[in-house]
Amino acid sequence: MSALPPKMRVLAAVVLTAFAAAASRCAAAGANKPLLVENLPASAEAKDFIRAGCNETCIRRPDAARACYELLLPYAASINSSYNRASLAIVTVMVSKLADLAKDLRSFGEAGKLEGCIRMLDETVAGARDQALPALGRISAIADDKLKAKDPDFLLVWNWLRDVDINFVKCWDGGLKRIMDRVPSSIVADHSEYAAAAIISRPRLKWAPQSPDGENP
Repeated sequence: MSALPPKMRVLAAVVLTAFAAAASRCAAAGANKPLLVENLPASAEAKDFIRAGCNETCIRRPDAARACYELLLPYAASINSSYNRASLAIVTVMVSKLADLAKDLRSFGEAGKLEGCIRMLDETVAGARDQALPALGRISAIADDKLKAKDPDFLLVWNWLRDVDINFVKCWDGGLKRIMDRVPSSIVADHSEYAAAAIISRPRLKWAPQSPDGENP
């Protein structure tokens, strides 16, 4: 086959460069696409999945089950009946609520007595942003039926959240419970922490079917 004339070679190079640039932009857009988006239109099935999941995992605490549903409902469309994405959503919400609580405790009149709790909350939020949330982001890109119990990211999150749960209970019993009526954010933080621990730390139940689309989100 004869070589292309110089002008045609230049044109081909320009076209290929344009296609490569467009592909790069598309790839970057896909990589930067948020995993969780609030308040997208959600199907009844997506909402029912959250209700069933919160009721099952928080069965011992109806108050936490109700709060779990209210906290996750804005993400129903993003969760899309996926256990992995529900895990990312509830921990994301929990971290936000714990950060709010730490901020409120700093301005509370008895902040000195709660210094240990504030430090624990700060460490939890930092640990989530550095390790737990990135790990959950990777997990959420895996179909539910493909996630293994020994997945390194899952084990990291499980162990991290177990420590958070133990420390939060100590903090709650050590002073937070006494002031919860005066610091409403402590109640929301308690509900979100309990729900996160329940959803991630307990065995997967009937409410968590395989990924609805059979593919990665």
